Amino acid sequence: MEQDKNILPQYGALTSALRRVNSQLTAAECHGLIAGALNTEDTASISRFFTEDAELVKKDVEFSQYISMLVHITAEGYKDEDFNFQLLLPDDDAPLPERSSALAEWCSGYIMGLLESGIKEFDTLPVDAAEVAYDLVEISQLDASVDNSGSDSDLMQLEEYVRVGVQIIHAVLAKSKLEADAIYQQGYEKG
Repeated sequence: MEQDKNILPQYGALTSALRRVNSQLTAAECHGLIAGALNTEDTASISRFFTEDAELVKKDVEFSQYISMLVHITAEGYKDEDFNFQLLLPDDDAPLPERSSALAEWCSGYIMGLLESGIKEFDTLPVDAAEVAYDLVEISQLDASVDNSGSDSDLMQLEEYVRVGVQIIHAVLAKSKLEADAIYQQGYEKG
């Protein structure tokens, strides 16, 4: 598996790797889960979502490389000042219902990752971030099998909203963490 360390793995390749380790996650859910969990920079607790068979994961070096790559690229995407954060979704030439389902799955994984990172109540987030989080919950519940006469353009706009929205949530949470660390440090220095 030779791949640029700054390009997400191919959707199909990650899907195959997930199947090899008997995972119930889709490639989109897997990436969303990692992206959500990275809000606290602790992805260790999410490994239980990949599969129930830890031995398969240990034996599948390629799968472990894909997960490491996803963590690295996603973390770097959050830091990118040019907002080049990427979503791992099927290629644009995939059928619209498949791409729509994958976006819903990505959002579902992201919400799961947020919850795992310790965000239990979206109302505790600043208004902009809470609004995005609730929107992601709604997007995660979209049913692509229902004909709602959406277009490629509509889906691309929704993908862009999700892409920017998760960056907003990450930035808000990172700022809150910095502020909390500063308050803690001030109390520590006084004490």
